[in-house]
Amino acid sequence: MAKIAAASEAPVRPHSLTLNDRKTLTMSGVNEVSSFDEKQLVLRTEDGQMTVQGSGLHVTALLLEEGRVSVEGKIDAIAYTGRAAGGKGLMGLFR
Repeated sequence: MAKIAAASEAPVRPHSLTLNDRKTLTMSGVNEVSSFDEKQLVLRTEDGQMTVQGSGLHVTALLLEEGRVSVEGKIDAIAYTGRAAGGKGLMGLFR
């Protein structure tokens, strides 16, 4: 028998990111953009909260229906805090 997903179960999107020359960042598996300005971008991903810090940051693509976000600017740091409930995420690699 096929399992039927409950309406409250959100689809799990694979989370990945590609950073090119610390100038362009493309991400997938993004569920929400919590806040952003030219120095910081805070997102909720499948692997927990992700913070991107830098200068001159601007969002060049925002496709939350697909879970994709692209950012340009000088990227100085990328950090994860917490993790999605039930997910192993990247944080599990550093224990």
